[in-house]
Amino acid sequence: MKKIAILLALSMMLAGCTELEDLVDTLDETYTTQDLDGIYHGSMLAMRVSMNADDTYDIYLLEMGDCLDSASEAQSEVDEMNAMSNNDDTNGEESSTTYVVIDDVCIAEEGLLVNEDGTTFTSELDSSSAIPTLTVVISEAYSEFECDDGDTIDGDWVGDGDDDCAGGEDEVAGAEDDVTTENVVVATAYLAADGYGVIGMTNDGIEDEILCMVLSPTGVSDLIMEAMMLLEDAEENGVEIDLEDESTIPEDVALLFAVHELAYSLSPASSIAVGCEDTTFLYSSVLFYIWASSLAEPVDDGGFMLYGFDVIDASSETPTSTAGEDLVYVTMNQGDDLNWAEIIVQLSVNGGAFIECTQPGQSADTSCHVTGNGDTYWGVGEEVTISEGSNDLCSGPCDVQIKILNAVDNKLIYESTTVYVE
Repeated sequence: MKKIAILLALSMMLAGCTELEDLVDTLDETYTTQDLDGIYHGSMLAMRVSMNADDTYDIYLLEMGDCLDSASEAQSEVDEMNAMSNNDDTNGEESSTTYVVIDDVCIAEEGLLVNEDGTTFTSELDSSSAIPTLTVVISEAYSEFECDDGDTIDGDWVGDGDDDCAGGEDEVAGAEDDVTTENVVVATAYLAADGYGVIGMTNDGIEDEILCMVLSPTGVSDLIMEAMMLLEDAEENGVEIDLEDESTIPEDVALLFAVHELAYSLSPASSIAVGCEDTTFLYSSVLFYIWASSLAEPVDDGGFMLYGFDVIDASSETPTSTAGEDLVYVTMNQGDDLNWAEIIVQLSVNGGAFIECTQPGQSADTSCHVTGNGDTYWGVGEEVTISEGSNDLCSGPCDVQIKILNAVDNKLIYESTTVYVE
């Protein structure tokens, strides 16, 4: 891959690429641990390191949201979202959710990386090489209980008053003693003082399946948008593009990332990331972004648009057999406004078939129901509530999954992971 990156870079240099000339000028730069301070931009996630003078540090995770047309628009949107987040807090305490502007025009949700709620992290600073590095390992606690028939259930379901095992053995006295808990690594980040890095994320807790996202010292949002336009043009002109085959990506798209490709290949981050050694900047920035975000066509003009949502438990207490209870909150964190008349929201409970929910402004029926803020659009930062209709859908703790579809052609816009409602 390094040979390909260098060839691409040389082709750009022949065309007079000033970015490449700047990169060459900094190859012999001396780095210190203090150079780890700053934002490491990714296609979907970013990380921020705040270094102290004594080489202690704080680490923040940033979930990327929408990018607007100007810095003033982005700042105005962030101010509004932070005010909304604080107003939504019901405990009288300051909200832990903070929205920030990065890359001048992009919005991200930032949170300090701390040990809480079954999530732990460790970090190690290595200053022994010419380019210091920081390795961050994030783990989550998984608990499970094995039923007599060999099925396994979530450990939190044991002793909750409901028979989740076929024989009810999860509710007998002492069943909690058979719950096993294991800490599983869900992500490892490798950050280098030259500004490059990579996050290796396990696929649904399967440690030998790693998804790799490259990080860079500057945002790549503009490059991604330009790449999307070039990919659209290529497809309209009959070019067949296989997202699993990087060689099918048009040369003009690859050239957009050539300087980053070369810089990343020379960074220690590209070689120390276990499981991500063969990851290229192009694949991570464009192809992985498309795949992991569930590329969807917007309702209005049929072009490329990526949507992102957060889905969290909305129940204030364990759901009962009473109908009409709130199940989940869904917040759009990326994408253009969606017209409620042109989308379909579906709900699945405990792995069952997806059912269509009634929309804001409609009367709730027997299925699920969506409650919005009273207007006709769903925009970035807006939280909606999905609740039961007149039929009880979730008695006791349950697993909930959400789908959002384009009502025009039934194409998938978003599909959530399973959310545990308790």
